[in-house]
Amino acid sequence: MIRGIYTTVSGMNVQIARMDTLSNNLANINTPGFKKDRTLAEPFTSLLQLSIRQTGAVSPNNGRVPLGSTNLGASVKQVATDFSPGLLRETGNNTDFALSRPGFFVLADPENEDDIYYTRSGNFHLDENGFLVNDGGYRVIGENGPLQISDSEKFTVDENGSITENENVTGKFYIASFNDPGSLERIGSNLYRAREQEPEQVADPGLMQRFLEGSNVEPVEEMMHMINVARAYETGQKIIQSQDGLLDLAINKVGVVR
Repeated sequence: MIRGIYTTVSGMNVQIARMDTLSNNLANINTPGFKKDRTLAEPFTSLLQLSIRQTGAVSPNNGRVPLGSTNLGASVKQVATDFSPGLLRETGNNTDFALSRPGFFVLADPENEDDIYYTRSGNFHLDENGFLVNDGGYRVIGENGPLQISDSEKFTVDENGSITENENVTGKFYIASFNDPGSLERIGSNLYRAREQEPEQVADPGLMQRFLEGSNVEPVEEMMHMINVARAYETGQKIIQSQDGLLDLAINKVGVVR
């Protein structure tokens, strides 16, 4: 019976994780280029099979496989990012950019250019040295290194990412793509890091100057998910109350010696 309480609590913890993810999505509804997350749960059957596989060889005792320890309820499998595109919005700002096709802007930490990050958010500006940077001061990377522009009002960028100043091409955006964007690690501030796979350059990124990509968060959809999560959590609370009542009967009525 107590095991049933533990199982219910594990399901409630999954709902808490889902609510945290949904709240973060709604908090970033106006963040340019933000991609919503989804919390994916793993049921007991999958956890059991994983525990069996991880034990390795079969035990010599009657051919039984030692299961070890495993959770009897659900658990959070992963938080997956939905990279579907957001709506494009014209801003008129010369240093705002949006990608109309799959891909990522590449950023580097000015103090350590080996620290590379990726983002869909193109709300950039020029720093005091003329480098194109994001709000965190990370420099936008082009084909030949960080992009540097002499005048924020007198340059143009075409759909391929080529930068023109005074009728001369002075640089080109490096737009990266990944075979599996879902493997990118979200590190905060609308940035991602590639852990295992190498990026490829996008030849035709559909870059749009003076535009920003909005978030792909749909507020009504997120609110509906939040209502469902709240109901599931409330159901878990009622189940625990019911199990607690049964446990009380077992201890104080059934287990009484007369």
